[in-house]
Amino acid sequence: MKRNVFNAVITTAALLSSAAYAADGAVKFAGEVIDEQCTVDIGGASPMEVPLGRVSKAVFKATAGTDASTTKFTIILKDCPATLTNAKVKFEGAPDPTDTALLAIDAVTGAATGVAIKLMTADKAQLGLHQTNSYSYALESGKENKLDFYAAYRSTSATVGVGPANAVANFTINYD
Repeated sequence: MKRNVFNAVITTAALLSSAAYAADGAVKFAGEVIDEQCTVDIGGASPMEVPLGRVSKAVFKATAGTDASTTKFTIILKDCPATLTNAKVKFEGAPDPTDTALLAIDAVTGAATGVAIKLMTADKAQLGLHQTNSYSYALESGKENKLDFYAAYRSTSATVGVGPANAVANFTINYD
């Protein structure tokens, strides 16, 4: 009798544990950590400063999703080993609460409201925060490789408040 109760407990435990670990599929994460990289050149100051200018709130036409003029900025990669042929860049920072693909304006007293910063690749396709899109920059060893990007203020609300509109984003370079 004790053996039957023991077998029943073991069988029940086995059934419950397999139900707890049921899966609909699997994900394999693959990649490689490498010992090579290019030298990043962002100019003399860190962080690099990209002047977006003094923009009138009238530019946003009281409509969410309106962009101000774009400003080009460049990250230079040099001293690249011949084994590195392409680069993709991912920007990270505080996401705007209305549109998480946009970089939030620093939350300081008197800061502009209803606006965020839109980042774009060299072809001016939006590059969301915490994302690497399909845009790839070709690299050549022995040359300065210019990775061009664009930034613009984008309204996130029909009402835009005036004030400083600054933000900081970190970037990571992934090599192919």
